[in-house]
Order: sequence, then structure tokens, then C-alpha cells
Amino acid sequence: MTFLEILILIIIGAFAIRFSFKFDLNKFLENRRKIKLDQLKNICPHGRIIDIKGNQISFESLFSSPMGTPKWICSQCGCIVDHEDDVNRINEKYNKNPSMILDKQKIFIKEAKKLKIV
Repeated sequence: MTFLEILILIIIGAFAIRFSFKFDLNKFLENRRKIKLDQLKNICPHGRIIDIKGNQISFESLFSSPMGTPKWICSQCGCIVDHEDDVNRINEKYNKNPSMILDKQKIFIKEAKKLKIV
């Protein structure tokens, strides 16, 4: 085989590989962003500390229920919860352990900056 024949075979092989293994980078990045946004909903504390008096810490939930729907939506991350019982359970968990709110909020802000949300 001559050099020209080898070069033609390499080019044909490259085209065959390109058409058989098409990788769409934009689609990959879009899917990765959706996954990261879903993970961000798990990191979100769904509330904030509004008042500290002595040993008492007040926690304000970021969940709100739009008119006409029974679902609750977090205004910070967009997480949707079906029942008010779930919202109350989340609020009680953070009222018992307020340091968890600060830790989760730091992580949430860090990840949101990576996704250019905050």
C-alpha cells in the first residue's frame, strides 16, 4: 500500500467513526445542568434563619402555596412538595438542628454559583 492509500483509509475511517459515534456536546451539557439542578433541590435548606435572641432561633420556611393548588413550592430552589405535612416535617427538622441550616445554605450558595443561578 502506498502512502496515499493509507491516508485515504484513515480519512474514511475517521468519517465512519464520526458518523457512527456522534456526540452532541450541547445536549450533554444541557442534561448535566438538569441533573445538577435536581441535586441542588436536595441541598437547599428550604428556609432561612430570621431572628436570633439568646438561645432561641427563628426559622422561616421558604415554601409557599400558589392560589388554587394544594402543592407547596420553595421560592429559593423551585422544589415542589405535595402536602403541608411534608413542609411541617422539614421545618421541625431544622428547628431541632439550626446549625444544619447554615451548613446547607453555604453548600447551596456554592453550588448555585457554579450553575450561575445566584
